[in-house]
Amino acid sequence: MSHLKQNPPHLEMIVSEEDSAFDTSYVTIMLVVFLVVTGLAIDIGYMYVSEEDLQHSAEMAALTGAQTIKQRYLYQAQTDPARLPAISSDPVQAPARNAAVDLVTGKHDAAALVGLLNNNGNALTGDNDITVGFWNMSSRRYTPGGTPVNAMQVRTRRTAESSSVGLGTLGSFIAKISGTEDFGSTPVATAALIPGTRANIAICAEACQSSCTFPQICSIPERRMSHLPWDTKGGLLASRYLYTSLLHPVTITNAMSDLVCQEMPVQEVCGQPIFTAASGSDAILRDIKAMMYDPQVDRSNKEYDKNGKLVGWWVIVPATDCSMFQPGETYQQHTVTRYSLLRISRICSDGPAGCGKSADKGDIPAVSCTPGGDGLYIDRISCVGCDGPAKKLLPGLRPVLVD
Repeated sequence: MSHLKQNPPHLEMIVSEEDSAFDTSYVTIMLVVFLVVTGLAIDIGYMYVSEEDLQHSAEMAALTGAQTIKQRYLYQAQTDPARLPAISSDPVQAPARNAAVDLVTGKHDAAALVGLLNNNGNALTGDNDITVGFWNMSSRRYTPGGTPVNAMQVRTRRTAESSSVGLGTLGSFIAKISGTEDFGSTPVATAALIPGTRANIAICAEACQSSCTFPQICSIPERRMSHLPWDTKGGLLASRYLYTSLLHPVTITNAMSDLVCQEMPVQEVCGQPIFTAASGSDAILRDIKAMMYDPQVDRSNKEYDKNGKLVGWWVIVPATDCSMFQPGETYQQHTVTRYSLLRISRICSDGPAGCGKSADKGDIPAVSCTPGGDGLYIDRISCVGCDGPAKKLLPGLRPVLVD
């Protein structure tokens, strides 16, 4: 039998070392590939989530800032309306900027910190991410630094780079070679106080006086507004109101009660025909009353005394010419000639609570109703004409995203 040729012992040792080196190199290479792929996935995933988070943060910060501007207007209207022009021409709006920064600072999602830089300027620069200015509803254009101030623009950015998450330097390196380092998104959002209405009541233009043109807000003896009985004689029109579905007619599937209880969005109706009715029913008034005393509805536009009782509800309502109005349940179209900023001091109406709400769980009015005193009461009023320069000065009562 022939014998197989065997390698010398020193050759076997060399081959074993080569195999071991090959195995180690292979594992090392595969480990690097695995880390590269993982780093790429983490970096891209991080940037994707961060971009979404940045956009949301920008929108919420802009809305918060615009809401703070609105609150500043309302506080001034309540305490010293004569200073409203000074508020509207303030190019800094420090409380609004601080509110926007406070909302975003420290908020994080998927380990991506988001921050705002603010130098109180009105240009988006390397050290400033917030501007305030004027949003023109007609041209749908925002002017940073423009007056009267009714809008805020916010740009958000990440304060933590890829090196702080995922695979650190390796992840950043992979982002560079893959081109994902350009994912440094800095989204911009703008929120404005659009001068519109979502009220379901309209008043007669006769209730507006030239001396009560915004920014002048007149404090008046509490006025009882009524829709009954309807009389078009001039002297009585100032204390009458109508129900309105604004731009859309009332139908079986679009009932007035639904419109009141579901809260319509803000609509620009100045100069346009709206659907109005001098209805004899108090059911709609009870619905409006339920919304007024619901502490969860439009709370930022409600005014409370030191005891927590409801003093008034600030609303913007359309005003129209009532001289040719026909009484009845039918909704008629009448053109809006003015907007009126009102403070509804109380609503009194007998019967079950509207909007399916519980009557004993709402806000307590500062002034109680008396028997036989049904109606809607106002104690503040200011008006602007649809074509007049004062309309530009009137801020909306609810901020909306416009860009």
